[in-house]
Amino acid sequence: MGKMRFMAEEFFRSFHRSLFRNILLMAMFSVSLVMAVIMCSYYVDLGERYSCNMQQVGDSKWYTTMLMWENGEEFSENMNTVAGCRKVMGYYEALTTLEEYPLFCMNSYQGIYMKKQDLDGFFGGGDYSGFLSEEQKDSVSGYFGDKACLLHCMQSAQVSLGAYRYFGMQVQEGEGFTERNLEVEDADDPIPVLLGSDYKGIIEIGAEFEALYWEKVYPCRVVGILRQGASLPKSQEFNGDSIFLDSCIIYPFGIKLRSDSKELESMQRYAQNNFVALDCGFSQIKDERKVGEQVAAYRDIGEEFGLPPLQLSGTAMGIDLLRKQSDSSIRMLFILTLALIGFSFYGLAVTFYDKIQSNRRNYGIYLMNGCPLWMVVIPCLAEIAAILLPGVLASKAVFSASFFVTYKIDAIMRAACLLAGGAFLVGAGVLMAMMRGVDTERLVRQKD
Repeated sequence: MGKMRFMAEEFFRSFHRSLFRNILLMAMFSVSLVMAVIMCSYYVDLGERYSCNMQQVGDSKWYTTMLMWENGEEFSENMNTVAGCRKVMGYYEALTTLEEYPLFCMNSYQGIYMKKQDLDGFFGGGDYSGFLSEEQKDSVSGYFGDKACLLHCMQSAQVSLGAYRYFGMQVQEGEGFTERNLEVEDADDPIPVLLGSDYKGIIEIGAEFEALYWEKVYPCRVVGILRQGASLPKSQEFNGDSIFLDSCIIYPFGIKLRSDSKELESMQRYAQNNFVALDCGFSQIKDERKVGEQVAAYRDIGEEFGLPPLQLSGTAMGIDLLRKQSDSSIRMLFILTLALIGFSFYGLAVTFYDKIQSNRRNYGIYLMNGCPLWMVVIPCLAEIAAILLPGVLASKAVFSASFFVTYKIDAIMRAACLLAGGAFLVGAGVLMAMMRGVDTERLVRQKD
């Protein structure tokens, strides 16, 4: 009990004597530890990602994409002008034409609305309940543009040209989606849609109707009937259940316009079509080492168009946090982190060197009176641990914030604790090197 009391008193005496330095070192190591974990996550996989955020299919991994913006106005402001609408459409095209980082857009859970009177005409007054959305079988009153009418929510799926081709969708009649038919001359021209095989004999190729999608009305023309059994992954879950398209309307993402419309509302339809598509994207990645490069490519395109960068959902925490930063900024941040860590260790070494030098006579008396060396060293080790502990607590506070709930906090904290443990071992090694081979008689003879 007396030994424990002696070591505790020695710890508090030494800690209090260098209180200001210790507090400064606590702050430095706290910042260093947080930054070190972030930079490690950027360059090394810490295992903090949930497997559900990325899906393994064969030798490839698939990441979903989403659009993240600061105040919700970056896209809406652009869609208030014809030039802004054209910018959003160009942004979509730039992202979906990256050969090294293929980006497909697909949505298999968003319904499309049709007028009840159009359905009654196509089905000749017959039953069409099998083509309606499972969640909404009854008609609803709504607006088609500025006209009120009864609407039905239809089973549907939306795909980009890349997704259409990747999933091997083929038609039994007419034509499928192509570069040619997905480019329309005028904003008021009908866009191509495909129908599932169950529509065969009910709605003919060439039939036209209006569709309501995300509060915008689109003129549509049927260009093909899919083969029976065509399917898509359900809600982008490639290893899960599929949704069969036999009773669906297939609506295209990524419509191109050859000429601008004088009517802003007409342009807004197609800009919004591309905006929604990017929020329903998924990217195929064969080389995990290139995830950072892909995020950087998205960042550069965002800067080019003055729009928020497309975000890959499920990337490492560090890559996600720094996705808007340039390569030079990230390198600078890495250098600053190393410099801060080095300066923190230097401060720790200088602090304890001064402690040992200023307490050399006391240590000599302790050792001359039979006090074992470990009773002198342990209070110093406890002081190092006390300096590092706030860094671990600060990491827990930072990485437990709501922003990080999509990551495995235990893996992040494990990395923080390992880094703090490494710092402790380095500090302990330096301390033992200072205390090794101490000459007790020389310590006693020296003046304070």
